[in-house]
Amino acid sequence: MDLDERFSKRVDERAVAEVLYSIAATPNRRATPTVDDLAGSYDFWFDGGAAKIQTGYVEYFFATGTHATVGVPIPALSVTIEFPSGCRVRVQQESWGFEAPHHRTTIR
Repeated sequence: MDLDERFSKRVDERAVAEVLYSIAATPNRRATPTVDDLAGSYDFWFDGGAAKIQTGYVEYFFATGTHATVGVPIPALSVTIEFPSGCRVRVQQESWGFEAPHHRTTIR
């Protein structure tokens, strides 16, 4: 695949942001599906998708065909998104900010 083709298949930031927003907000989260929700055995539904809670991660399934996996409960944010096109995006926390300096008390 040449460089021009790679650019043409680049995942749009808005598509990633929409998935991340839905994961964070789970709009109108519900324990039972409504008539317009995804059919299947899920642990909860929300506008635009549904989710299954697994040991160590939650899988999100979207009406668009997008699938996301979020690692939980782990100390670093870890999200993998797979779009219907086969493109995969990973959002991974790599640090926890600057650590506060350790203060030593000197006795004189």
